Amino acid sequence: MLQGYTYPLSPRGEANLASAPPWHYAGDIVGVEFWTDPVAAAATLPEGLAPDTASGGRVVALFFGWQFSAGNDEHLDPVRSQYREFMLLVDARFQGEPVSWCPYIYVDNDLAMARGWVQGFPKKLGSVHQTRVFASPGKASPSLAAGGRFGAWLSAAGRTLAEARVTLEQPAGDPAALFRPTCGASCDGASYGDGREPRRVRWGLRRRGVRR
Repeated sequence: MLQGYTYPLSPRGEANLASAPPWHYAGDIVGVEFWTDPVAAAATLPEGLAPDTASGGRVVALFFGWQFSAGNDEHLDPVRSQYREFMLLVDARFQGEPVSWCPYIYVDNDLAMARGWVQGFPKKLGSVHQTRVFASPGKASPSLAAGGRFGAWLSAAGRTLAEARVTLEQPAGDPAALFRPTCGASCDGASYGDGREPRRVRWGLRRRGVRR
């Protein structure tokens, strides 16, 4: 009997792209909060989600450097467990509740793309890079303190899609306040109009990473 959580199935179930959850994540983030034309932001929303008129077109761009593990010490295989990701989160309202809608998301690893599809995120393949922080201080590694400078970049199909430059000023009082419950392919009751329902993910921040 063929086994596996996702395709491809195999006799031992080891060929599948994404192993069964729970999935655990640790990583670094370069995030940029910006405001765009509210009309453009609203144009990305599916049926069932409404623009958040109070936020005025707020969007968050996030560049991630991830490492994940499931139930078999996958983090010991860095070729498969490490990947980079970029996503846009657009402020919206679902049944009056503030949520974030994810219209675009890119990863550089097919395993991560498979896990995203299972969760309802519209992941595509891309190339993502970002400045990293290392434990040993020096000119090649910025510090997580005022004046620390970070860069991040996304491309897909040979075309640059996003670039960011961030200079740290001060710690965020409550990092969790930056995030809302996130709709990946929709929220319960919202849809694209063809019956597909997106999925809602609640983010939780820790000091050394993000889990979801």
